[in-house]
Amino acid sequence: MPVGEGGSLVHWFRRWWRQPDHFDWITGYLAARGMLGVARWNLASSTVALALVPAVLAMSSRGPDAGPDQVLSRIAVLGGLCAATLWVVRWPTRAQSVAYILAANLFITLACYVQDDPMVGLMGCTVFATTGGYIALFHTPGYMLYNFGVALYVGVLQTVRLAVETSDPALAVGLLLLVLVLNVAVPFAVQAIVHALGVDLLRAARDPLTGLLNRRAVYQQIEQLLSSHRDRHVHLAVAVVDLDDFKQLNDSHGHAIGDEALVAVAQALRAGAGEGAVVGRLGGEEFVLAELLEAGQIDHWAQRMCTAVDVVPFPVTASVGVAAVCLPLPADDDAQTVIHMLIGAADHAMYAAKRAGGNQFRHDDRSACC
Repeated sequence: MPVGEGGSLVHWFRRWWRQPDHFDWITGYLAARGMLGVARWNLASSTVALALVPAVLAMSSRGPDAGPDQVLSRIAVLGGLCAATLWVVRWPTRAQSVAYILAANLFITLACYVQDDPMVGLMGCTVFATTGGYIALFHTPGYMLYNFGVALYVGVLQTVRLAVETSDPALAVGLLLLVLVLNVAVPFAVQAIVHALGVDLLRAARDPLTGLLNRRAVYQQIEQLLSSHRDRHVHLAVAVVDLDDFKQLNDSHGHAIGDEALVAVAQALRAGAGEGAVVGRLGGEEFVLAELLEAGQIDHWAQRMCTAVDVVPFPVTASVGVAAVCLPLPADDDAQTVIHMLIGAADHAMYAAKRAGGNQFRHDDRSACC
């Protein structure tokens, strides 16, 4: 291999190895689109289905022998069913997701190891491709490499058994190659899609961590609210939400926990806002919401945002600033100027709430309510 090609390969491997964890921003992306529930039940049902495979094989003449192998097979089944309950109960944290991977690999290994027919055990190694795909979607290349290593180890053991018992090494090696191709192709295909999605998010309308609208998209969506509404008795309310004590959380627990907190807050704000609300992240720990409301609803709406943040499982609260304007706007008012004014006024009110001790909301009297 020429020197230049070798250097390029090493450079590619380093870049691949240093890819960050995707768990938080994929979680935020799914949450922003209301897809967490679908994803949870998909993963739960898939895990249950795979966990039941050893139970079915145990009834086959080619399944595990009676005695210790049957016991280990049952442990694999029960362990897989327990792993599935993680998705039934809630969306996991990053640490729980990693634990799910480790547990799944252990139970797949047990299920493959105890099969009396080595061909069945070898074909069982294709299931590692599913955990590899999951890892590629949510986690770092290190876990992908670990998953492939386990699949390779178990696959080679079963290949040797199959070659010895059948006196047909070509069959054994051919099946092993099939297993390895699946365990490489599936994770790398998923990772390529995730990478492309991340690039598109950065170029498009979504914040890559939380899945909420970015600043540019927030302005565009609020402008659509302004241009499409015709009711003179409704207000466009804008709230700027800034997290209290977020820097302390980051400093004491690290940026990974800080990112998890931002994702949790984003989900809470999205859930607490109305169906037609605009919800975005301005940057850092600052979020923005815009919604069409009656004048008497604005205080309750702002308090709802405070409460939504207060109940997330992280030691943060929210200072919320609110500004509002009557719709429709006069014909000579520029929408972008009005949006900029409202966000600036809400930001000013947010700092007043923060100076008052945080975990509360304030109105900005300069915004044009009627």
